[in-house]
Amino acid sequence: MSLQKLPPVNAYSACAAVGAATLAYLGLKTLSALRYHLHSSKLQRYRHGSEPWALVTGASDGIGLAFVNELAARGFNVILHGRNETKLQKILADLEPKYKVKFKLLVLDAGTPADAKFDETILSAVKGLNLTVLIHNVAGSGDAQVEMPMFDQMTGPQFDGWINCNCRFQTQLTRLLLPILIKNKPGLMIFVSSAVTEMTAPGVSVYTSTKFYVEGLAKALQLELKMNGHDVEVKSLTVGMVATASSGRHEKDISFTMPSPRDLARAALGKVGVGGVRITPYFGHWLQFGFMTSLPSWLSEMMIISLVRKAQDQMAKRN
Repeated sequence: MSLQKLPPVNAYSACAAVGAATLAYLGLKTLSALRYHLHSSKLQRYRHGSEPWALVTGASDGIGLAFVNELAARGFNVILHGRNETKLQKILADLEPKYKVKFKLLVLDAGTPADAKFDETILSAVKGLNLTVLIHNVAGSGDAQVEMPMFDQMTGPQFDGWINCNCRFQTQLTRLLLPILIKNKPGLMIFVSSAVTEMTAPGVSVYTSTKFYVEGLAKALQLELKMNGHDVEVKSLTVGMVATASSGRHEKDISFTMPSPRDLARAALGKVGVGGVRITPYFGHWLQFGFMTSLPSWLSEMMIISLVRKAQDQMAKRN
């Protein structure tokens, strides 16, 4: 058939078809999001057996301590990990009168080499316990003050600090505790990742790389566990800005897109048993990421660079 003999295109029909398809797609996405965010948590599935225990790393403050409170409120005994024993003891004295559960401490620097003593310290902390939940929350560079240096401004020890805390420690801890979660099935393992895997930013190049590692590890572990028939759920949480002291934010900064640590922990535990491995538990973050990733790359890059410069100025004023 020659081009001249083709039937004329009905522009109105074509636009209507495209519009209908777009609306159908958006409708399905909206229904999927509503199902996800309104889903009932399956966390209590992991509160089984005699005295179920959870271990939370980086539990001295912020998101980690929020997870401790939320788990204790739901009837889990909790092991608090941190490197400052004095600080952990003060937290323990505050927690024990509030909840009718037990608490233990695991005092260990995340930068500690994975030798025989490292293994013994961790395994001693969980010996004889019905450990069913592990939350990998610890993150950072090992330094008390978090900075945002460019890659070419960082030193060898700084690189090692980020990699040790965000990759090596979590991997070695998983090596030791995953067999226990498998044995005490069903088990739950949660990795706290970051928005940097959604919206890459300058000044956090190594941190960003380590969070991609965390997400990759979580996905691979879940596939291996499923292939071998082990009943352990693995989640990687994509988390945006939270009003924590370590991020330079405080209670006055809490907003729809910047939750308190308790709100974030509550949302995360509320998503247990739903969705895939990589999830964005807090609704405000989910909307924020969706908006940012829908923008043209040049515009999102310009906005991110502006936000980073603002954060650097705030850090400079604190120092």
